[in-house]
Amino acid sequence: MKDPDSLDAEYYENLRKHLSEDEITQIGIFLCFNAGYHTFFGTLKFYPMYSPDGRLVGQEESERLYGAAPSSLQSMAAE
Repeated sequence: MKDPDSLDAEYYENLRKHLSEDEITQIGIFLCFNAGYHTFFGTLKFYPMYSPDGRLVGQEESERLYGAAPSSLQSMAAE
């Protein structure tokens, strides 16, 4: 879903057919925290801690492996 304005009453009614109010709330909280964490961590310029072959690497080696901007930062702007 790319358009948050499309989350209308009908959307939530369809969710309620499969999930309880508590489950819908938990999913919403998870999504908000996850988006917030990724936005915040993106400002810190974190790099993946594993190399493509699965080795644990430091930030300097990871930057050499993955380039100037980690993939998590290349699409930070919301569409």
